[in-house]
Amino acid sequence: KLGEDYSGRFTINTHTGAVSTTGVLDREEQQNYILTIQAYDSGPTPLSSSTQIHLMLLDQNDNIPSFTQSSYHASFSEGLPAGTEVLCLSALDADEGLNGEVTYSLTEDSSQGAFSVDASTGVIHTTRSLDRESRAQYTLKAVATDGCSQGPQSSVATVTIQVEDVNDNVPVCGQNPINTWISTRTPLNQIVTTVTATDADQGENGTVQFSFSEQDYMFEINSKSGEISLRRQIREGFSGRKLQVVVSDKGQPFLSSTCLVFIHVKGEQEGLQFTSKVYNATVKENSRAGTWIAKVEANDQTNNRLRITYSIFSGNENQIFTINRQTGEIRVQKESLDFELKDQIKLVVLADNGLQTAHCRVSISLLDMNDNAPVFEYSNYRTSVWEGQVKNTYVMQVFASDPDSGMNGQIEYSIMSGNHNNAFVLDSVRGILVTNVLLDREITPSYKLVLQAADRGSPALSGTTTIRVQVVDVNDNSPAILPMEPVVIAENLPAGYMVTQVTANDVDLSSAITYKFTDNSSNDDCFVIDRYTGVVTLIRALDYEEQTEFTLTVLASDSLHQTTGEIKVQVLDINDNAPVFTQLSYQVELSEQTSADTLVVSVSASDRDSGLNGKISYRLLPSPLQGFHIQPDNGSVFTNKPLKDITSSNQVLLLVEARDGGDPVRSAITSINILILDTNDHAPMFQQDTYTLTVPEDISTGTTLLTLVAVDQDNAPENTHLDYAIIRGNEEKHFCLEVNMVQYKNQMKNIGKLVLCNPLDRETTDSYTLTVSVSDRGTPPLNSSTVIMVTVTDCNDNAPVFTSIEYHAQVSENSIAGTRLVQVSAQDPDLGTNGLLRYDIISGNSKGHLKLDSSSGLLVVNHSLDFEEDSKYTLTIQASDGGESPEGRKVAFTVVFITVLDENDHTPFFMFPIVNCSVLENLPAFTHICSVHAVDNDLGPYGQLFYSILSSCFMDYGSGSPERKDAFAIDPLTGDIHTRQTFDYERESDYCFVVEARDKGDKMATVRVQVSIKGVDEFSPVFTQKQYHFLLPDNAKPGHTVGIVMAMDHDGGVDGLVEYSLVNPSPFFSINKTIGAIFVADPVYRRRGSHASENMVELVVSAGSPRLDSRTATCLVFIDISHSAEALTGVPLDMHMLSLGVTLIMFLFLLVIFVALVLRCKIKQAATQKSAAIAADLNQSTDSFSRSNGQLQNAFCLQELKQPKILTKQDISNPCSQTESNGRKSAEGETAEDQEIKWINEYSSCTRAATMQGKQTSEIPDSAIPGDKISCHSVNLEAEHIVSSKCLITGMASTESLHHFKEEGGGEGLLPVRLRVRELEDNGEIKACLASESLTSLSCPEEQLQGSYSWDSLLDWEPCFQNLASVFTDIGMLPDEELQGGHEELASEASCLMYPPPLITGVVQPGIRTVPPRMPGRVPSLIRRPSYHKYVYSPLSRNTGLTPSAMTPTFSPSLSSLTIRTPNVSPVVSETGVGGIRIDSGPLTASLLEAEIQV
Repeated sequence: KLGEDYSGRFTINTHTGAVSTTGVLDREEQQNYILTIQAYDSGPTPLSSSTQIHLMLLDQNDNIPSFTQSSYHASFSEGLPAGTEVLCLSALDADEGLNGEVTYSLTEDSSQGAFSVDASTGVIHTTRSLDRESRAQYTLKAVATDGCSQGPQSSVATVTIQVEDVNDNVPVCGQNPINTWISTRTPLNQIVTTVTATDADQGENGTVQFSFSEQDYMFEINSKSGEISLRRQIREGFSGRKLQVVVSDKGQPFLSSTCLVFIHVKGEQEGLQFTSKVYNATVKENSRAGTWIAKVEANDQTNNRLRITYSIFSGNENQIFTINRQTGEIRVQKESLDFELKDQIKLVVLADNGLQTAHCRVSISLLDMNDNAPVFEYSNYRTSVWEGQVKNTYVMQVFASDPDSGMNGQIEYSIMSGNHNNAFVLDSVRGILVTNVLLDREITPSYKLVLQAADRGSPALSGTTTIRVQVVDVNDNSPAILPMEPVVIAENLPAGYMVTQVTANDVDLSSAITYKFTDNSSNDDCFVIDRYTGVVTLIRALDYEEQTEFTLTVLASDSLHQTTGEIKVQVLDINDNAPVFTQLSYQVELSEQTSADTLVVSVSASDRDSGLNGKISYRLLPSPLQGFHIQPDNGSVFTNKPLKDITSSNQVLLLVEARDGGDPVRSAITSINILILDTNDHAPMFQQDTYTLTVPEDISTGTTLLTLVAVDQDNAPENTHLDYAIIRGNEEKHFCLEVNMVQYKNQMKNIGKLVLCNPLDRETTDSYTLTVSVSDRGTPPLNSSTVIMVTVTDCNDNAPVFTSIEYHAQVSENSIAGTRLVQVSAQDPDLGTNGLLRYDIISGNSKGHLKLDSSSGLLVVNHSLDFEEDSKYTLTIQASDGGESPEGRKVAFTVVFITVLDENDHTPFFMFPIVNCSVLENLPAFTHICSVHAVDNDLGPYGQLFYSILSSCFMDYGSGSPERKDAFAIDPLTGDIHTRQTFDYERESDYCFVVEARDKGDKMATVRVQVSIKGVDEFSPVFTQKQYHFLLPDNAKPGHTVGIVMAMDHDGGVDGLVEYSLVNPSPFFSINKTIGAIFVADPVYRRRGSHASENMVELVVSAGSPRLDSRTATCLVFIDISHSAEALTGVPLDMHMLSLGVTLIMFLFLLVIFVALVLRCKIKQAATQKSAAIAADLNQSTDSFSRSNGQLQNAFCLQELKQPKILTKQDISNPCSQTESNGRKSAEGETAEDQEIKWINEYSSCTRAATMQGKQTSEIPDSAIPGDKISCHSVNLEAEHIVSSKCLITGMASTESLHHFKEEGGGEGLLPVRLRVRELEDNGEIKACLASESLTSLSCPEEQLQGSYSWDSLLDWEPCFQNLASVFTDIGMLPDEELQGGHEELASEASCLMYPPPLITGVVQPGIRTVPPRMPGRVPSLIRRPSYHKYVYSPLSRNTGLTPSAMTPTFSPSLSSLTIRTPNVSPVVSETGVGGIRIDSGPLTASLLEAEIQV
């Protein structure tokens, strides 16, 4: 490429000559380019030529019209006529032609057609006169669009037009006329009234000022505010005044109007008046002159002789109306009434009789007439729409206006003409023009529509406008290629030859068509087409022989659509190809026995030319040998005579020429080389006809057994080349023949080696007869054969094989020795000693229970078997043959599975003799309560157990009651026990039955199941009365009992225990929570001079069980305190008495400290004196409790009263659970005593109660037990004080029943103390305040009721059991009551049962874990014992079931009577839980057989 480079914008392919651009070209920058192209060859001296390309760029619409300003601003005065020029838009487009022609339009026009723009010049005009007062500013969007028919481009500019103000509005009075009243008393300069007016103009044009039309001497007006004030005093005889106020603006020229002001005198009767204040009239617009409107009438009742004249004061500025001055008739004077300008006119009419003036209003309503035709915004419109748009495509919207109203102003749009083929549809109401069909610019490029806007008046008026719709071209048509005739060209034309030119047409506008070949064109890179002109050029020479015809597929595209067309190019043939033989030379082999006229070979040549140019003839070139000839048409060469007569040599050479028929002639030559071959006339032969071999069967594969050699008398290599093969006797493929080339007798020959390919097996085949053949490779091949006899000898190569890989047998565990189990068998196909077998057990018989015969393989029992020890045997048995050496012997293995059958030789048994269960009452049937499990050491089916319920524990238990017998059921497989009915604790609380476990061998075991029914709080307490009334006696002191309330609860157990409390605490009274006694807590005073209603105290008492969630009931208690002392008020405090009281308190405090010190010394001295006596008994008990705390004592004494242990709610996890000691429950409230308890109570430990009285002051403070003689009888209360309650079940611990001691009555503020009784007698007597009777009835009724008795000391008491070896020894000697009562048969059963350690209190302390049983004993009965007579409870006997437990492993009976009456509860409640008692475990002593205690 030469010439100007144009900044590298163009490049050329050095091989193809394709010129392309390197970047985007811009026509607006440069339109024409001249490129110089040079072509040169690659010769030693390169030759070249050059040409020029004139390139002209065509315009593309790539520039958007640009406004000279981004926004335009203009202003003009209002009221100018339509067509006034506002401003001129200007936009430029750098494109040329239609792409650069700019047209202007307005869009987003919110002015409702107030402006229009010239599409060519861009001048904006007004379409009507504008009013600034209606709208002062307009904002338009101006659009500049170029004229491109394919995708025009546009830009937008903002146009802001400001309307300037003109003084075109007259001031308007706010109220016209104005009436006001004054009197003779109105002071000077007082404002009478104010005239207001408005002017719609702006600035000075809208500023108003006021003045009188005529100067008035009595009134004056403020020119700015319009205030009218009194200038002179009103005198008698003043009849009113009519003032005309002129309101004018400050415009140039100014405009003005007149306001009428009537000033009346107060109290003066109005003489002249209109018959109506307002007259209404209706008249058609455009009415003719003289049309009657209305008639007004005024009269003066005071003086009807005066003449009245009428005039129009205001509202008739255009003099449209006239009034008859005498009659008051109003008529039309000018035919200028226009509804569209003003639909209502209001006139002010005055009546004047010379003395007075009156006014009225006349409202005239105009009736609209259809006198205005609809008018379009523009007389003609221009718009465009893309072709090919779907139906109902929006085109534009036209607007027409009709100032008429109602039906006269309703407009309907329609298309009058120009709508060819109904291409458009116009919305008759909105004026929206949309397409109705698919527009096609190529059919109709534009439309001229005439639209009509008609109103609905009668007659209807209409207006028209013209819309020119330009259909914008869319590239929606594909180019079309015209059909072309085939083109014929010679094959030797040079490259660059123009073959033809393709022309395509496109009906779309300005379509630029490009051409190219499709990918599937068969041009083979021979042709190229110009992209823009469609000229097809030859780029290389054609070859007719390669392709005779080309089909070129041309693709014409307009950048969006494309079409294809075909061009057929036919090639003319030229003789430019010489004949070509199929082979460069021919090699022929002939037998030496070839005869005359034998075909030697056929040569063949081809010529790619056609016609005569491709017709070939053959001839033999001259040769010394004359024994061959060739056929000229097909090139077949034959012999003229036998080959032996032609030559004696073994090779002959011939030359053949092929010529075509073209002009000039073209030819080719080839050679024929004839090789004379030897004839195969001798067969190969083996050296022997038969071969014999003997081989062992274990010979390894690959061994050469025999070498075979055969001889052939021929000379040719193929005739002497021998092939060996086994043709018979080798069906199992044990033998192979390997053929090798070796030197044999000074020449290379093929020999065959017989090789063993696969192992031999004598047991399968002991001999082989092989037939081996040998053949040469002559034609035809000749062969011969020989026989090889192979004999196989035996070896120990087979291992024994068992008849079964595993054996199974069953044998009873009771089978005797020698019992036959199973016989194993194996086989060995070897001969002689190699096949002789021996059997041995190699594993699985370590204990020697089984024996195997080594020769026969019979397996028998050797020793006795045990199923539980070995339930099965897995034996591994080996079979070995009799090989020559141990290493060479073959072995085989099998597995024998022996299953030992179980015999029922074990009896089932339970782990525990007794199973304790519990269940809540009222639970539904089939509730699971517990499970029992028995053990059977049998492992087979005899180990499977079945459970059943046999009977109750005793014969009298449940007799005659089917409900008790069938109360429970058991799952026979799992042992799960569930209920079969719903239980009631109050009805029955204990059940006992026997469960049997039986195996399939009818062996069985039994267990006793004890079920305890737990109670549920079902019933609420019921008071005996809903209200109680008590009278407080005179001088009642704290602790005095006022009265007792009583409630009953039908629940059993702790749920039936009733405790009382006050719902609202009282400052004067409290209640004993146990017996319900209400006592005086603090001194009771009543207010001096109080009313009778204030002398009655109301208490609310709540009753409930000790549980936190128990049911409760309440009652009202009224106490009359009218006899109590009156409170002293207003008594002055004597300072002398106060100081005396403080001194006395200090003295008492020092005295108490002194006494405490003396007591402490006494205690230490007493402990020193008795230490020797304590140490003397230390060695008598090796497991005593004193070993843990270092204090060993030998006597049964109250050594130490433990400090109450604070128990939380978690400590008492199951207050109602059954103990697991012996299944018994203590019966509190049943006071019968057995021999053991009486023996303890009558012991001499209580003979020195007086001694305890003398020493208790040293250990026990004020809260301790007093030294008086304790009464040992039941509490005797009056009849109304007796509290009936139910017996408590031992073990039902209740934390809810513990409250502050103050609520129990008596001894306020006393806290529990730790009592220590350390004074021991030499004989081991207990030094305590105990009566000769039992501890079960310690009480003092009088002191208990008065609250002076120290019950807290007794309630804090707890037994501390020490070494009681001698006591328990004596108790063990007592006779057993139940054994004496006819139950001796239970003694034997008791000897085999284990029991948990006994509880001396019969109640398990919550939180103490049970221990395994230690001693056998009799099973105590769980049936309910008959109740004895119940005594009246004392506060101590009403314990809540928190009796502590003392674990005494050597003491079996439940000494419930010993502890039931014993104070065991500390009524103290802490913030974290309930106070309880901690009991230390007693010593461990020898086991004793106990007798059950019945209470």
